[in-house]
Amino acid sequence: MKIHTDAASRLATEVVTQLPVPSQLGMLRFERLNEPSWSLLFLDPACERYLGQPAHELCSLVDSPYASLMEPQIRHHLHDTIQTELARQGHYSIRYRLHTAIGALEMIETGEVYQQYGRDLIGGYLVALSPSAGEHSAEAPLTHTRSKDGQLEQLIRSRTQQSLIVRLARHRYGSVNPQLEAAQLITRAASEAYGLARATLWQLNGEWLEAVASYRRDTDSHEYPSARKISPFPRYIEALQSSRAIGVENVLEDPRTRDLADIFFSPHGVHATLDASIRVGGEVTGVLCLEHTGAPRHWHTDEVAFAGELADQYAQVAANQQRLSTAHTLQLFQRAIEQSASAFVLVDRDGIVDYVNPSFTAITQFTAEEVRGRRLADLAALENLTDLLFDTSSVLAQHNSWQGEFRSRRKNLEPYWGQLSISKVFADNGELSHYIGIYEDVTHSKTAQQHIERMAYTDTLTKLGNRPFFIRSLEEHFAKGTQPQLCLLLVDIDNFKRINDSLGHQVGDKLLISLARRLRNGLNQEAVLARFASNEFALLFEGMSLEEGQRMADQVLRTLEKPLFVDAQLINVSGSLGLACSPMHGNDSETLMKHAGQALHKAKANGKNQLQVFTEALHAEANYKLFVENNLRRALSQNELEVFYQPKLCLRTARLQGLEALVRWNHPEKGMISPDQFIGVAEETGLIIPIGKWVVREACRMGVRLAMLGRGQPQVAINLSPKQFSDPDLVASIATILREEKLPPASLELELTESLLLDATEETRQQLLGFKALGVTLAMDDFGTGYSSLSYLKRFPIDVIKIDRSFIKDIPDNQDDMEITSAVIAMARNLRLKVVAEGIETAQQLAFLRQHHCDIGQGYLFDKPISSKQLEDELNRYPRWA
Repeated sequence: MKIHTDAASRLATEVVTQLPVPSQLGMLRFERLNEPSWSLLFLDPACERYLGQPAHELCSLVDSPYASLMEPQIRHHLHDTIQTELARQGHYSIRYRLHTAIGALEMIETGEVYQQYGRDLIGGYLVALSPSAGEHSAEAPLTHTRSKDGQLEQLIRSRTQQSLIVRLARHRYGSVNPQLEAAQLITRAASEAYGLARATLWQLNGEWLEAVASYRRDTDSHEYPSARKISPFPRYIEALQSSRAIGVENVLEDPRTRDLADIFFSPHGVHATLDASIRVGGEVTGVLCLEHTGAPRHWHTDEVAFAGELADQYAQVAANQQRLSTAHTLQLFQRAIEQSASAFVLVDRDGIVDYVNPSFTAITQFTAEEVRGRRLADLAALENLTDLLFDTSSVLAQHNSWQGEFRSRRKNLEPYWGQLSISKVFADNGELSHYIGIYEDVTHSKTAQQHIERMAYTDTLTKLGNRPFFIRSLEEHFAKGTQPQLCLLLVDIDNFKRINDSLGHQVGDKLLISLARRLRNGLNQEAVLARFASNEFALLFEGMSLEEGQRMADQVLRTLEKPLFVDAQLINVSGSLGLACSPMHGNDSETLMKHAGQALHKAKANGKNQLQVFTEALHAEANYKLFVENNLRRALSQNELEVFYQPKLCLRTARLQGLEALVRWNHPEKGMISPDQFIGVAEETGLIIPIGKWVVREACRMGVRLAMLGRGQPQVAINLSPKQFSDPDLVASIATILREEKLPPASLELELTESLLLDATEETRQQLLGFKALGVTLAMDDFGTGYSSLSYLKRFPIDVIKIDRSFIKDIPDNQDDMEITSAVIAMARNLRLKVVAEGIETAQQLAFLRQHHCDIGQGYLFDKPISSKQLEDELNRYPRWA
């Protein structure tokens, strides 16, 4: 039986006491049983040079071949002596004779006892004292060719080296930093043994050598030099990597150290160095540097070898310290796992539980004995993990880790939630060996999270889902992987603000609750219903075609039309609906939502109480409105807006009566944009207010300029949008402009729409009275196209009626238009109101209007709208004002 133990794998006490035998010095390391049989377990392979037999013939537990070379009667006596010395001082040293194949040898054996493999073993060194071995071997350390002086010197060195090795082997490291203690001991001993000025032990850290300890003989003390960067010296690094030790007789001449001499050696008077590499795990981790001052020095072979032995001793202390640190870390890690509040479970590749910690028992109520050695599939506490580990479609099958929540049951069948992180564990050969799972009981936080989530996704008034809930539901349908067939319906309750304003918000809330209940009762359980905004609901239907979606929308319209009793009041409502379907109208949630919103907006713009299905035309219209809105904000600051003026003539005298100011938009890319393409967007966004004030100021400036040119005092007419009357500063701002531009109020005419007068409030009436008080003229524009009522003429201070071009264009071909126009003119004259006819394009139309005594006319028959830049020249055709 042969046992060759790796010293680097032993405990700390073994490493520092059983160092590798410096066989080059004649010392043979051995290990044997602590028995009279003297059975060797290990013997240095170099023994064949000294004993004449290979190690494998002398190491055996059978027949004790090494003991057979000893004198029997002496062997037992020596064994008793060894036991006595071990009991007294812990180590021993004996002398005996071996009868070998090459002759009788005097042997010195020194050693100590240690524990390994559960029994007492002895380890130490054998030294052959007889020189007779040299006569039979060409490799013997002492040869007859050497001089007696050389033999004596080497013998002295060998004894010194042997003594130092034994001293280091017996040293017990008691400090908290064994590596530093070993470095200090080795550098001092080396300096004394070699008679050196300084010995330094360096640790290699990347490109730098950092001093562990440095001993100086002249001060008999240790010091710690600054770090040395060695990356610029590749020859020295290569020598350290390729050799165990580097003996340099002259640092200035040796190519391995020549580059370092000026920086590291010459300043200290060093002429020769002996550097031994320190290796741990086959890698160079440092260097033992022995420095000789004075004349160059020749390093003997045994000195070079001995330096390597010293470096190896430090390497083994470092390796042992690493093992101790690793063992401590493992113990600490084990305690951390045992005491952790998180559950740990270790499962082998076949799903068998190998280990669980106490927290696992605390969470699942299963003890370690109940689960260890059993399959996951058989454990209710981990019933959901089997699919995760072994299902080929699971995330863990494609990746090395997975993290998430899982739901399971405790031993008493109580459900709980766990937050799990599970990872694969691979063996040294790269094959999967285990899974490690770490999880916590998150039942309380999960319950709280679900409660918060319900609150976050529920409308507090109607108890329906809210906007985030609906959007999440829609996104989940698209996240399934297959293209869903969906119908998304947005429902807006018409004129809900009027209900809130007239009946109160409390009644409005109760109305919404009743509507939500009615809508929910009219839908199947699979449909998703949510309150999307204050008076807007959203419905989502899966597996429904466009035609089925339209029928469902019609059903919703009929549902909304039914009256509701709220607080003993019968309330009638209607709704505007926008419908978009997937995949026809969108392949993702965001697009579908956007298109349904565009359809809803169109339904409201078309008069409400109707369904509008999304079309690409709606999308183009919405995009164009967005383009207009974004660019219109810039138009004012970039001077892209321009005012055109259309002359207004007295039909009786054909003289110029005034001008109507018309705004145009000269876009740098789109060219001239007419008002009907951007005024509506300006009204929706509120931009009409600053644009309107700008037009008023420009028109007033033009009136003043024309007056200064001697063309009289023209009256300039300006259109006011109903949206402008939402500005409480409207009257004051126009009064300020008139004052700043110095235009007489009588020279300004404001044209009002019928829709403004239809929805006019008392506040609107007061604004009109304010204008009248300023002295401006008020005109009703497009008379007869809307809900024209004579009561407007009575309630509001109107001065002028403008007949819309739709009644003029078919004169004289349309008898009805002629009758209506003549009646309007007659009525206005009787009320002492001026009449303006728009859109005059033919001589027949002009003759008809003159025949019925219409006061003023404008149209292409006289002039098209003229830009402000050309207006002065174009007005030369009109010799003077009326």
